[in-house]
Amino acid sequence: MITGGSSGIGFAVADRFLQEGASQIILVGRSYERLQSAATQLESRALGHATATRLADEDTDGVATRAPEEDQTQNSAPSTPGTLVKPSDRISLLVGDVSDAAVWTRELESAMQNVSILVNAAGISISTVLPRTDPSDITQILRTNLEGSLLTSRAFVRASIRNRMKNRTGDGLTPSPSKCIINVSSLLALKGGTGTVPYAASKAGILGLTRSLTVEAAKTLRNQVIRSNAIVPGYIETPMIADFSQAENDKLKNEIPLRRFGQPQEVADAAVFLAENEYANNCVINLDGGLSAL
Repeated sequence: MITGGSSGIGFAVADRFLQEGASQIILVGRSYERLQSAATQLESRALGHATATRLADEDTDGVATRAPEEDQTQNSAPSTPGTLVKPSDRISLLVGDVSDAAVWTRELESAMQNVSILVNAAGISISTVLPRTDPSDITQILRTNLEGSLLTSRAFVRASIRNRMKNRTGDGLTPSPSKCIINVSSLLALKGGTGTVPYAASKAGILGLTRSLTVEAAKTLRNQVIRSNAIVPGYIETPMIADFSQAENDKLKNEIPLRRFGQPQEVADAAVFLAENEYANNCVINLDGGLSAL
């Protein structure tokens, strides 16, 4: 399950997981139209990847970095948050706002019954200095970026416990395969900046969530291992930085030791590592081109 899976980092992770052979992925987002468009792109890319593999074609670098703008399906949008739609055999869509997931938590838990990896990639940012930031914007940023990740993680743990009890076999003492939460934080959680105070606070909270859940899951869950990890990206070519001016881009790139922004596929590489490595727990991966060293 990937929140914020219709564009940017979430889309890249979904694309990579499908390439790696994931049997099912669930994209979560507020916009049914954008989710449908992302699913269409992913299906097309998956078919293209399969064809390219057969032909030994290595040109598989492209990835959508801007949110889809047009609905590419004739299906009508679900009216109830938490409605699960299955447009294809490998891709499902869960329509709902994670910042308001408390309202549809039962539907969220139900959709997670067979989920083994949760990627919390949903996030928003509003660039304004704190004295000029509207309180409603602060609330929305914190609810989407931090509370949304808390609520989805809560649902994931609850669904894992329920599923483990339902499928208990033998003496019930044999541990089941580990499950994994991958939280997408931000370099701004560790490195100060201007105009991003609520965003930075929310992403710092993501690191606290990762650490605390690592310990709590180990102490309280019986026969179910849930690993909790985080990726800390710097500036990545996603819709979140699409409005930067050329002057801003040039200035930021000159500050980065690698002299460029990261690509969503490079974040997806880290997500695959965290999902597959069974000893990765409370693992925090910096992907910032060296900016955190300054």
